[in-house]
Amino acid sequence: MRRIFNTLGELTKSRIFVIGALFTFLFALLIQRVFVLQVVEGQTYFDSFTYRIQKDTELPSSRGTIYDRNGKVLAYNRLANSITIEDNSLLKTNAQKNDMIAHLIRLIEDSGYEAIYNIPIRCYEDGSLEFTSTGNSLLRFIRNVYGKDAIDQLSEEQKSVTVEELVDYMFHGDDSTSMFGIDDSYSLQEGLKIAAVRYELFMKRYEQYLSVTVTSDVSDTLVAKIKENTAELPGVAIEQDYIRQYEDSVYFSNITGYCGEISEEELEERKKAGDTTYTSGDIVGKTGLEKSFESELHGEKGKQTVYVDSLGSILEVAERTEPSPGNNLYLTIDKDYQIQAYNLLEEEIAGILLQKLTSGGENGISIDQVYAALIKNGIIDLDHLKDKDATELEKSIYAIYQSQENSSFDSIRRLLDGSNRNSYNDCSVIEREYIELIENIITNNGILDASSLSSNDEIYQQWVTGKTSLYDYLHYAIGKGAVSLSALDISEVFLGSDEIYSAMTEFILLELSETSSFSKIVYTSMLEQGLITGDQICMLLYDQNVFEKDGDYENLVNGVIDAYNFICIKIQNLEITPAMLALDPCSGSLVATDPKTGEVLALVSYPSYDANRIDDDDYFLSLLQNASLPLYNRATMQKTAPGSTFKMLTAAAGLEEGVITPDTYITDLIVFDKVQPSASCWSTQVSHGSIEVTDAIKESCNYFFYEVGYRLGQDQNGKYNPEYGIQRLRNYMALFGFDRTSGIELEESDPNMSDMDPVLSAIGQARNSYTPSQLARYITAVASRGDLYNLSILDKLTNSKDQLIKDYTPEIIEHIDFKESTWNAIFEGMYKVIGNSSFNSVFADLDIEVAGKSGTAQENEKRPDHGLFVSFAPYDDPQITVTVVLPFGYGSYNSGSVAKNMLSYVFHENVASNGKRQAANVDGNTVSD
Repeated sequence: MRRIFNTLGELTKSRIFVIGALFTFLFALLIQRVFVLQVVEGQTYFDSFTYRIQKDTELPSSRGTIYDRNGKVLAYNRLANSITIEDNSLLKTNAQKNDMIAHLIRLIEDSGYEAIYNIPIRCYEDGSLEFTSTGNSLLRFIRNVYGKDAIDQLSEEQKSVTVEELVDYMFHGDDSTSMFGIDDSYSLQEGLKIAAVRYELFMKRYEQYLSVTVTSDVSDTLVAKIKENTAELPGVAIEQDYIRQYEDSVYFSNITGYCGEISEEELEERKKAGDTTYTSGDIVGKTGLEKSFESELHGEKGKQTVYVDSLGSILEVAERTEPSPGNNLYLTIDKDYQIQAYNLLEEEIAGILLQKLTSGGENGISIDQVYAALIKNGIIDLDHLKDKDATELEKSIYAIYQSQENSSFDSIRRLLDGSNRNSYNDCSVIEREYIELIENIITNNGILDASSLSSNDEIYQQWVTGKTSLYDYLHYAIGKGAVSLSALDISEVFLGSDEIYSAMTEFILLELSETSSFSKIVYTSMLEQGLITGDQICMLLYDQNVFEKDGDYENLVNGVIDAYNFICIKIQNLEITPAMLALDPCSGSLVATDPKTGEVLALVSYPSYDANRIDDDDYFLSLLQNASLPLYNRATMQKTAPGSTFKMLTAAAGLEEGVITPDTYITDLIVFDKVQPSASCWSTQVSHGSIEVTDAIKESCNYFFYEVGYRLGQDQNGKYNPEYGIQRLRNYMALFGFDRTSGIELEESDPNMSDMDPVLSAIGQARNSYTPSQLARYITAVASRGDLYNLSILDKLTNSKDQLIKDYTPEIIEHIDFKESTWNAIFEGMYKVIGNSSFNSVFADLDIEVAGKSGTAQENEKRPDHGLFVSFAPYDDPQITVTVVLPFGYGSYNSGSVAKNMLSYVFHENVASNGKRQAANVDGNTVSD
């Protein structure tokens, strides 16, 4: 024992013992402290623990406002709240996620909003289900649900899955996956709504940092409800952003354009240009001034660094840089003028339609064309005919369609499988429509790249000229490597030509089954065969809520009015507009300028669209499919021959070059045979006699101006040289600005100055082709007696505090220095035009003196002539010019009527007309052009 105590005594004296004792004490202290923290005080610390994470966010900037010349708002930003959701680590199970999403959807719906629902499945009140898409778009959805990378990876069983089977898979999954785990505690409708949100999150499973917008532009009341339920809605956030709002958008969208989310291509282009301020999801200008003045309007985003808790609530703002709003843009456009001009165009065009509408169709527009137009232009919703809740009339028509559809597909299969190898030219009319549709499908979907085919190849030339079959052309294209496998959604690389053709055929047939263009062809054919009647078409307009049931409905049902008169009434009341029909005529443009400044007062393109609805996919698709081309800015993009409006330029060239004088008389011999082929005056029976230049402008005598063009082509020896003549004429075209665009700050087509035949060019034909904006600059230069401006729709640019940044006062490019006698002759001739019997009745009740010139141009022998009219007023002190172009408008009389009504508004009314607008009364007069 003594030995043990001695050993222990020696051990306590060693350093090891001291160190060991110290560590033992510290370890015991640590255990005691851990016991206190986790056991004794554990609940207290758990309750006070706050999860903190740093998060950097961008603060959106407010886009600048666009105003008219009088400070009236055309486009502005308003702050809006959106509800977003992202995957949150606090929710581990499907049940937790579904319960949270269901709670969120109830809050949204109780406030009168709808949650995102982008899955192509519809659930009816009786619990039955149906797919709302078909063909390739449905297969792409099925592919996504099953998590495949390409359609060809789907099994045949998966491709043919029923809607009930797919919903069951989305709800419960299979043995290998639970998918969304939506149990039977939810109704079918509730489950689908949950599945729709889960699907959006599922599609972002590889980019979980991206949130999904559940609903947008919500009220403050709903925002408050969401915030009150924050603890129960992990991952749900309120995001503030700006929504672009357009006032009276349909009248101004061709000028303002619209905004949208930046595309990957646009983002890449900006990065290449060195602009890194834009990121995915930013809103940018897509068209119009929104696009061309993007950098001025956009503003600079702010940023902030915040700390958030596990629920996403902000605990602390560590750093914040405020955003800078964009600059404001003031236009020279007068809002009231713009609206009035648009309405006048629509009324006049509707009046022409009424005047030309016949029950038989000879020498006008047949009522059957109107019925077909309501189908072709998407006014009648063909998809709704097959819905479960369709009306009895819709169901009966769809039943007929189904039998016709089957025979149509048989015809198409014969074209594709080679059993019908007729050339395009030898096919029937409806077969040609199918071939053209198939070509559009494979081209628009990137399957066939025709540009990679050689134009020198024999088969390609035969295809272009309609001398080969669709079957042979497609096999030829595959052999030349012009068909893309990736566009066919095929993952297999090594396929033979027959396998590729089979895949392409399958793609085409699936695409045809879902494209509205195919349905429109079949329904139009049914109309032509008498399987659908005009009365049924009219009744469909009520069944589909195009019109609300009214007295006209009762009269139609009771046989008081027939379908023809019903359509006439609706066009008269502008309930059916020219834009809805897309028949000739269906469009027009008007440009008004101030000749003293070069400012554009109105720049109208009819028809137009509502930029506020551009994010609506169905609406945007309807615009793309509308044959009247509402997205096309006709005022700056559509070129036509100027016709007789060009004759003032020819008169100026003749007078300034000395080939005529104001006192030169030329006898109209009707047929001008000094060149071959000979040309005739518009009046082929009665000569205008011997006339000088002012009367030649008044009567629009082609023969007189043929002679001027001919004399311009005569050299010093009197020999006619057309190259010499056209060059002299082109010099004057350039003086009036026809060698360049008008200067308007929008996308504009390049003008085309004629380079041939001075005789025909002298009357505005040959290869002369200009936009209404370019004609407006020309008449502005005439009205100002030689001041050639770069026209402008911009007044000034200011910052957010309305301090001037830039003044856009139009510049005079040059002054056209003509003799006073030349200008006098032009003015007097244009003044006489208004006194001409053709236009005297139009302008008779206008107590200001107007100078004008009509023009008619033929583009297509099978379609009506274009109608043009240029004018200015007052005659002795021009304050405004008005240029009107009505494509396929049956000549210039109607264009002159629009110009007169616009001038009447500017100088007399200056207020919008009251009461219900109606189609204009058109008397069908013809004019001398």
